Amino acid sequence: MSQRLEEIFREEGFIAREFPNYEYRTQQIRMAKAIENCISEGRNLVVEAGTGTGKSFAYLVPLIDYINQTKERVVISTYTINLQEQLMEKDIPFLQKVIPFSFKVAIAKGRSNYLCLRRLARTSETQGELFENENEFAALALVKEWSAVTVEGTLSDIPRVPSSKVWDKVCCEQDNCLGKKCPYQEKCFFKRARKKLYQANLFIVNHHFFFSDLALRIEKQSLLPPYKPAVLDEAHNLEKIASEHLGIELSNFRVSYLLNSLSHRKGSQRDSFGGFLTTLKLNKEVLNYIEVVKEEAKIFFQEIEDWMKKEETKRIKIPNFVENRISLHLEEIAKILLKRRATAESKEEEVEITSSIKRCSSLATEIRIILNQSLKDYVYWVELAKRRRYARIALFSSPINVAAHLQEYLFKEVKPIIMTSATLGVNNSFAFFKERTGLKETKELLLGSPFNYEKQVRLYLCQGTPSQTEQEYERALAEKIKHYLELSGGKAFVLFTNYKVMDRVYKKVLPTLQERKINSFLQGNGMPRHRMLEAFKKDINSVLFGTESFWMGVDVAGESLSNVIITKLPFAVPDHPLIEARIEAIEKRNGNAFLEYSLPEAIIKLRQGFGRLIRNKTDKGIVVILDSRVLTKFYGKSFLSSLPKCQLIVE
Repeated sequence: MSQRLEEIFREEGFIAREFPNYEYRTQQIRMAKAIENCISEGRNLVVEAGTGTGKSFAYLVPLIDYINQTKERVVISTYTINLQEQLMEKDIPFLQKVIPFSFKVAIAKGRSNYLCLRRLARTSETQGELFENENEFAALALVKEWSAVTVEGTLSDIPRVPSSKVWDKVCCEQDNCLGKKCPYQEKCFFKRARKKLYQANLFIVNHHFFFSDLALRIEKQSLLPPYKPAVLDEAHNLEKIASEHLGIELSNFRVSYLLNSLSHRKGSQRDSFGGFLTTLKLNKEVLNYIEVVKEEAKIFFQEIEDWMKKEETKRIKIPNFVENRISLHLEEIAKILLKRRATAESKEEEVEITSSIKRCSSLATEIRIILNQSLKDYVYWVELAKRRRYARIALFSSPINVAAHLQEYLFKEVKPIIMTSATLGVNNSFAFFKERTGLKETKELLLGSPFNYEKQVRLYLCQGTPSQTEQEYERALAEKIKHYLELSGGKAFVLFTNYKVMDRVYKKVLPTLQERKINSFLQGNGMPRHRMLEAFKKDINSVLFGTESFWMGVDVAGESLSNVIITKLPFAVPDHPLIEARIEAIEKRNGNAFLEYSLPEAIIKLRQGFGRLIRNKTDKGIVVILDSRVLTKFYGKSFLSSLPKCQLIVE
């Protein structure tokens, strides 16, 4: 490690002087040194940093030192908002205070996060045509009031987030931007943010933004200024993010939203219309045509629902499984708008029309791609989510394997890349991560945690749960959950892999919790996830029942979380179309899909769930695995050997 970094990290160094409880951690120093070396050599690095390593300081300090030495820009990409907030509100301000050279940081957000004052003014003038009810008019009034006092002009700054229908009409968009011709350009929030971005040395982004920028760079455009090293934190999500970014998702809601934004009937009057097309003064024939397209869209999605035969998820195995009733209509709407654009009354009107043309054309193309299955080595499927008053029908496409895409568009384009997480390895190997992401040339570093898990954690394993019937299994599961909640007096996460099972088991456990006067939170029960987490932290004895999003990226230090109950080993559902296609691809080359894919993926997720418990050196508690397969199946040892050594109790 260079003398500069040593002065920052050593026991009497810059950090220690300002941080009374600072501990010199060997793992943190090794990580910082490895990152410093890889940046200087221009080589990629994969580093697993166990909980408590202090990985954010371990990569921030070498990056800041690199900025100071070279004046180059660097980027840090995260998966969760929680980590972004930690970096921006705690770690970076602290380092700016203690490190003896200056650097500037900026958080980069997508353009649509910013308010466009020109569009706000235009929308205010035409709100009678664009909106339908008092709630929407009130939301617009709130945005106007806020626009006069906001400094940043971003969604995160607004007291109450407006509906997507209102924000969509006032947000900043590439297609709707007048650039230097805009009368509001001196007050433009997005322009100010871009200026601040170009003045910064260190960018904080999320993974979706990072990949969007990467896609534009291939086309010689960009969202970010040029940069050199990139740190991808929470990199265990890399394959997932790449799959989403390279795939397509479209739903009946999206189609309906687009068509209604163009034109909608007002009230009960059949000949009274609102929407964007009415601001263009298009004739009733065009507005009635939109109503026809809406009916065609309803038939299209009804035919898909009929084809689903009450299944919730179904793979599309043959092209054109239903008739494409929408694409030609959307393209016809685009032609009508193109013709109207030729007579636009202002530049403002022209860019708004152009934006609508692109939306119609893009949606038409995406529907064709999925129905024609025109992307090679992709999997296609439908998901149906029924509620009391509506059904959401969504069409998806995703690459079966993102490795080749990442190799071409990420690892060849950006160097060096530092990929880190608390859970990247499987049984002390990065082979699974490298195989799934296409990473070939890299240095590797596997760091344990400085925490003493043998003293801080008791791991309970259960020998058996009746499973002759679903009802019997869930009754037994509920009884075991009650038992282990008694041990900790609440203070627990109860983690599930299935929403429906969670809901049914929760109902069985709830009376006991109420009798003990223990508050409980159920994911999907109406409360937003971040509010649920904050309420859980404040109520020390409470219990939270959650699924996938609570297995990872959630930080609850202290007594509030003293028990993590894992109800089932987190194997991905093998008949989900994407998982099924990936398994087929492995078997096609005579590989073992279970050992190569299903098992390693489940091990990483179990490690994530386990990792929720101990967040600092004073935390103590229990982890309970209620799935007896960890004891009875040959692969159980692989799960257990991947966890830190702790007190083991078999019941």
